[in-house]
Amino acid sequence: MGDNSDEKLEQLFAAARSGGIDTASLEEHFETRLMARIAERNAGSMPWYLLVWRMIPGFAVATLITAACSLIFNPSRYSDLFAGITVGQEDTITISSLVGE
Repeated sequence: MGDNSDEKLEQLFAAARSGGIDTASLEEHFETRLMARIAERNAGSMPWYLLVWRMIPGFAVATLITAACSLIFNPSRYSDLFAGITVGQEDTITISSLVGE
């Protein structure tokens, strides 16, 4: 009895192996499903880095306006470009050398 069932099982497996896989239902409208999936993925929210790239012209305009206002409305201009950084440095160095720090 065991030999007969093994033969039937082998015949069943052989029949399953010889038959091809039916993919006709998966092949239908494949492009439509693929394009719908891509459109759904793209319809999500915009990544933050794209928003930053779109804001760069606004930041550039704000920087130019700030630079223009600082040049126009600054009543005491120095001819030295680094005067804003070094103003008061000489006094600090002199006092620290006299005090001994």
